Amino acid sequence: MNDFSALQLIWFALLGVLFIGYAVLDGFDLGVGIVLRAFKEDKERRLALNAIGPVWDGNEVWLLTAGGALFAAFPHIYASVFSGLYTALILLLGALIFRVVSLEVRSKSESPLWRKTWDTVFMVCSFLIVLILGVALGNLAIGLPIDSAGNIDAGTLGLLGLFKPIPVITGLLAVFLLSLHGLLFLMLKTDGIVRFKTELRLPSAFAFSTAFYIVLTALVAYETKFFAGGIVASTYGANPLLQIVPALVPVALLATGFALKRRNFKIAFAGTSATIALLIATVGVGMFPNLVPATESANALTIADSASPKTLTAMLIIVGIGLPFVLLYHVLVYRAFRHKTELDEHSY
Repeated sequence: MNDFSALQLIWFALLGVLFIGYAVLDGFDLGVGIVLRAFKEDKERRLALNAIGPVWDGNEVWLLTAGGALFAAFPHIYASVFSGLYTALILLLGALIFRVVSLEVRSKSESPLWRKTWDTVFMVCSFLIVLILGVALGNLAIGLPIDSAGNIDAGTLGLLGLFKPIPVITGLLAVFLLSLHGLLFLMLKTDGIVRFKTELRLPSAFAFSTAFYIVLTALVAYETKFFAGGIVASTYGANPLLQIVPALVPVALLATGFALKRRNFKIAFAGTSATIALLIATVGVGMFPNLVPATESANALTIADSASPKTLTAMLIIVGIGLPFVLLYHVLVYRAFRHKTELDEHSY
C-alpha cells in the first residue's frame, strides 16, 4: 500500500463509490424493467414505468461519471479494458441506448402492438445490462487474461470466454437481486393492482437471490485454487480483518428477508441497497490495489497505472465542487417525487 500515492488511493475509492452509486440507484429502475412482464395491462405498465420516470435519467449519470473518471484518472486501464472487451462493451452500449429509446417512444402511439414491442425492448435491454455488468463483476473476481504489456487477450477470451461459471452465477445473482430491488421500489411507489401483483413476486425474487448468492459463495470457495490471480487469493488472505466486508453480505440479505416477512418494505429496500453495495465492495476491496486483476497476478492492471498527479489533483478539485451539486439534485428530485405514482397527460 505504501507504494501508491494518496491521490491514487482516493481515486480508487471514488471509482468504487461511483459504481456503487450507479448499481444502487439505477439498479432499482433496471429491476423494474426486468419485472415489467409481470404487468399485462397497459395502465399497469405505465404506472410501473412512471414510478421510475422522474429519476431514471439522473441515476444513469453515475455510470457516465464512473466511465469518465476511469478514462481521466486511469487512461491506460481504460484503453486496455475498452480494446480487450470491445464486443461486450458495444453490446452493453447498445442495450443502454435502446432501453432509453424504448422508454421515451413507447407512448408516442396508442397502438397496443407498438407499446408491447417497445416494452419488450425495454425488458430485454434491462436484463442484458444487468447480466453483462454482473458477468463483468464476476470476471473481475477471478481475473482476466492480461499479457505482460497490459493488454487483455481478446483473441483468447472472446465474448463467450467471459461466461465462466463464477461470472455466470454472478450475473444471474445480479438479475434476481436487482429484480427484487425494483419490486421493492414499486412497493413504495404504487398502489392498487400494481402493488398487489408486485407483492406476489417478492418471495420468489428473494428466494432466487438467496439461492444464487449461496451457490456463488460455494463456487468461489471451491474454485479458489484455480484462480490464484483473482480476489479470492489476494487481499482477504493477507488482511483477515477485511473479511468483515463479505461477511456483512449475508447479514444484509437476511435483514432483507426479515423485513419482507414483516412487510416493512422501506427496511427491505434498504436491505437490498446494502446487499448490492456490499457485494460490489467485496470485489473492490478484494482486488485492491488492482483495478483489473489478471489470471497471472504479475500482469494485473493496478492503480499505479494512473494519470499524472496534476491530472488527478485537478479532477479531484472538480469532483469536490461538482459532487455536492449532484447529491443535492438527487435529494431534491427524490423529495419532489416522494409520493405515490399517478398518471397524467405527461406520463409515459
